[in-house]
Amino acid sequence: MLGLDPFRTLYLEDLLEGKKEKSTRFEEKTGYFYFRGMKLSRVGFGGYRVSLRDPEHREALEFSLQSGVNLIDVSSNYGDGEAENLVGQVLRKSFAKKKSSRKEIFLVTKVGYIQGKNMELVESRNKEKVPFPEITYYQPGCYHCISPEFLEDQLERSRKRLGLSVIDAFLLHNPEYFLMHSEKKGVPRAEARVEYYRRIREAFLFLEKSKKEGKIQYYGISSNTFPVPEEEYSHSSLSKILQIAEEVGGKEHGFAVVQFPGNWYEDGFIKNRNSNGKTLLDLCEKFDLLPLINRPLNSFRAGQGMIRLSYSSTSGEEGENPSKLLQILELESSLTERLGANSQKNTLSTLWNEYGDRIKTEEQFQILLEKSWIPLLRQTVDELSTEHGKETAEEYIRVLNTVLPYLEEQIRIRSSEKLANLYTDLIAKFHSEGYKPISLSSLMVIDLASILKNGTVLLGMRRRKYVRDILPIFQNPLPKIDPAHWGEHGI
Repeated sequence: MLGLDPFRTLYLEDLLEGKKEKSTRFEEKTGYFYFRGMKLSRVGFGGYRVSLRDPEHREALEFSLQSGVNLIDVSSNYGDGEAENLVGQVLRKSFAKKKSSRKEIFLVTKVGYIQGKNMELVESRNKEKVPFPEITYYQPGCYHCISPEFLEDQLERSRKRLGLSVIDAFLLHNPEYFLMHSEKKGVPRAEARVEYYRRIREAFLFLEKSKKEGKIQYYGISSNTFPVPEEEYSHSSLSKILQIAEEVGGKEHGFAVVQFPGNWYEDGFIKNRNSNGKTLLDLCEKFDLLPLINRPLNSFRAGQGMIRLSYSSTSGEEGENPSKLLQILELESSLTERLGANSQKNTLSTLWNEYGDRIKTEEQFQILLEKSWIPLLRQTVDELSTEHGKETAEEYIRVLNTVLPYLEEQIRIRSSEKLANLYTDLIAKFHSEGYKPISLSSLMVIDLASILKNGTVLLGMRRRKYVRDILPIFQNPLPKIDPAHWGEHGI
C-alpha cells in the first residue's frame, strides 16, 4: 500500500481465524434456513449508514446478534470504512465473551465504490504514477472500479477493518455503474455489454484465486439492475454471470450470492423473466444461490420517488418524545448563542422551523440535508471552532447527530399515515389467519422472507427498536404467500 494510508486508524490489530461453518445437525427452527449446510437467519443486519461515533448503532448490532440475527451485510464504502470496523469491534467483543462464535456468523461485505478515503487513495496513487486500471469516472466524488488490482487492495483493507482472516461472501457492489456511465456517454449497448462482462470475468478470476487462498469463502454480486427488464441498457444478466463463473471456476466455482432490491412496489425479482426466460428466484433455486434482498422498506415508485414502507397500527408507538426533542434543540441554541453578532447562525432549529412543515418524504429530507442544510451547518461548526475551540464544535456536532434521527422520525410518521390502507390490505390478504404483524415494516420483512424461502432480507437496524420490530420472525411461522399474488406490478 503506497503513501499515507487513509484507513490506518480503522484497522484492527490482528485477523481472527475461522469462517461460517456448516451445521453438524439440521433442525427446523422458525426464523432460519439452511444454505449449503450453513444455518442462516431470514433477516440480516444491514450496515448502511452505521457509524462508529453513534453508540446506539453499536448497541443495535449487539442486540440483533443476541436476538438471533447471524448474517451481517456491510460494504467498504459504508461510513467510509467505519461500518466494517464497527462490525469487527462488535464481533471481537462478542467472541471474547463467548456470546457467539466465528463459525456462527455469516459476514458479507462489498467492493467497488471509490468515495471519501478511497478517493484520497486513488488520487495519491495517480500522483505516484501507479493508478488503478479501468476506473469508471461516473461523477465527481463517486468513481467505481472492479479491476483485479483494485479488488486485491480493497479485500486486504476490508479484512483488516473487520479483523477477520476470512470473509464469508465478498460481493462486487453495483458493477452496473460501468453500464450507466457508458449509456451517458452514448456507447452502443451491445459494445458496452461486451466490455461489462469482460470486466466481470477478470474480477471473477481474482475472486477464484482469493477463494483458493482462503481469504473468502464465496463471492457474488450486489446489483440494482438484476431485477429490471433485460432490454434496459444497465440490466445485469444473472444467467450470463453464472456462465462466466463456470467458465472461470468450473463446476465448483465460488459464485454463490446474489443481492438485489425487493419490496411491494419493486417486484421485478419475481415478475420479470429476464435471464433466459427465468426470474431471479428461479435461478437462485436452480443453482443453489443465496438471494439477499436489500431495500425492503425503501421503495422507488414511478412518478412518486422513494416511499418508505413504514407504518404502525399502534398509534403513538412510533413517535418520539417531543419534550426530549425540544431539550436537544434548546441545547443547540445554547451553543450557537455564543457566536458573535456577525455570525449567520444557521442552526438546525431555525431551518426546521422554517422548512420542516413543507417536507413530505424522507427522500426530500435527505436531499435537502445533503444539498443545503449540511453545508450551512458546517459553516456554523467552523465558526464555533474558530471562536470557541474544537471541543465546542465537536459538542455541537454530537448534538446534531442526536437530533437528526428525531426529525427523520417526524417525517416518517407524517408520510407513513398514507400507508395505513396498504397495511390493512396486506394483513387481510396474507395474514387473515395466524400472527398479524403490528407494523408494515415488520410485515414487509416477514412476507419477503416467505417469498424467498431460502434467502435473507437485509434491514437497516441502526436502533434497538428496529431490531425489536423484526423479532416476530423468530417466533412465528411464516405465512404462505404465492409470489404471483405479490406486488402491485412488475417493474
